[in-house]
This record gives sequence, structure tokens and C-alpha cells, in this order.
Amino acid sequence: MIIVIANIVVLAVLYLTLCAIFARSMGIVKCIDPNKAYQKENKRHFLDGYKNWKSEEYIIKSFDGYELHTTYIPSAIPTKRFVILVHSSTYCRIGGIKYFNIFRKMGYNGILFDLRGHGDNKKSPSTWGIKESKDLLSVINDTVDRFGDDIKIGVHGECLGGVTALTALKYHPNISFVIADSCYNSLYSLLCKLAQQMAHVSPVLFDPAVVFFRLMFGYSYKKIFTRDSLGENTVPICFIQGDSDCVVPVSDTMELENATNGYTETHIFKGADHTRNILADADRYEDIIRKFLFRVNFMELMA
Repeated sequence: MIIVIANIVVLAVLYLTLCAIFARSMGIVKCIDPNKAYQKENKRHFLDGYKNWKSEEYIIKSFDGYELHTTYIPSAIPTKRFVILVHSSTYCRIGGIKYFNIFRKMGYNGILFDLRGHGDNKKSPSTWGIKESKDLLSVINDTVDRFGDDIKIGVHGECLGGVTALTALKYHPNISFVIADSCYNSLYSLLCKLAQQMAHVSPVLFDPAVVFFRLMFGYSYKKIFTRDSLGENTVPICFIQGDSDCVVPVSDTMELENATNGYTETHIFKGADHTRNILADADRYEDIIRKFLFRVNFMELMA
């Protein structure tokens, strides 16, 4: 009997330890080395133009003093149009170049920055959009301070980058549009899916991780829904989603689209996995952005 109880205690301790490890891994994410990310993007020829463009590196201090490493890439000709590109979780700002290739053709200046805890930034827990959205506000404000209050700013983000942009909308930033690629609604559902992929067991087994996560990082990921930031939004949003996304279901995009009061359009890429829409059909991706921005500009002229 004593042996049985001892085994149960050992298993319970092991189980709770695994839950704690999972909770920590969801807060302190393992990010790609910026040099490896550069090599990865370079092999796909996304950086062919970037290598010859002028650029400027600087640091933006966020709302809490946290330093965000940033790259500014001017348009080929002087313009007042800017796009801020926000990368996905575990990646870094070089990942935004493949999207900026499209915007630069349309006369946009680019601002790319590393999310907190990513890239060249100091290591810090990911808050899955809570602090990141305020970081984005700091980048928006800094861009206005640097380049003038008469500029027009849009935001493109994929996965966490898109969620960061959508979450920032609750603060009513002065931006013209958001392009949200592969964005989740429920953080809990997202992490459950990741747990299932990592451990190949029912995600319900990791529910105690919610408690550990709250103790470690101060909030519950069960209560975070991206749609909650969109109730009063009127900024136009273009949603892009792959129907073969192994992380974020199409239903999440539909929920987000239904939550906002602003103009929206949704484009589904057949056969595209998570954040792989531009890889699935680059020409269509560019066409979607061009037409969306044409509609946004037309609506602004008619307002």
C-alpha cells in the first residue's frame, strides 16, 4: 500500500512538473537566432532587393522602458505612406521583408521591429499581445514623431504579429488599415493545439498549466480572446488565412471578422499551412494587398 501511494505521489509530482514546464515554455518562448532567420529568408530569395536598399537601425523605448530593435527602410521615392510589419511568435523582424517587398512597390516606407523577447531584443516573457500591443503603439507614436504627424500608417502582422495589431485597435491608434495573416482568437485553444502537437496527448491533461502560467506571468491565458479588442473598431481589416492551417482554424478568422465594426474582407488560401499563405500563392497575396489598399484609399477619399 505504501509503495502504491509513493508511486502515485511520484506520478503526481512528475505530472505537475511537466505542466509547469509547459506553462514556462508558453511564456518564455524559444526564438530563432536572427542570423539563422536571415539565412532562411535569403534562401527563399525574399532578401534579394533588401540587400541593395538603404536602411536605418535604431531602438525605440516602449511604454515601460523596454527597448525594441527597429529597422527603417525608406521607399524608393519620398512618400508619406508607412507600413509597420510585425513578425510571428519565435521569429524576428527580418521575416517582414517578404511582405514589405509588396508594399515597397506601392510606395510605402517600412518599419520593422522585433517583438519583446525576440530577435535582438533583451530576453523577456511573451505576453501574447498584452504588452506587445502597447509596444506597437510606441512604435506608431515614434514613427509619427520621426516622420511627421501628416503621415499615414498601416500595419501588417502574421500570427502573434497580427494579433498584436488587432489587440492594439482597442486603444484606437491613428492608423489606416490592418492586414492580419493567420491570427488566432482564443489563446487557450491555440496553446491546447500546441500542447497536443508537442506531447501527442489530450490538451485537457495540461489544464493545470493554466494555474502555473498565472503564477509565473500574472494572467490567465484562458481569458484572452483577440475578438474582445475589436468591438469598437472602425479601422479596415484584411484577414488572410490558410484552410490547411495546423495551428489556427478558419473559424477563428470568421469570429474575428464578425467582431469588428469596421470594413473587413477575408481571403482563404487553399492548401496553405500556418503563415504560409504568401508561399502558397505569392501573386495572389500581392493582388489581395493591392486591391485592399486601393479600397482603403478610396474610402478615405470619400469620407
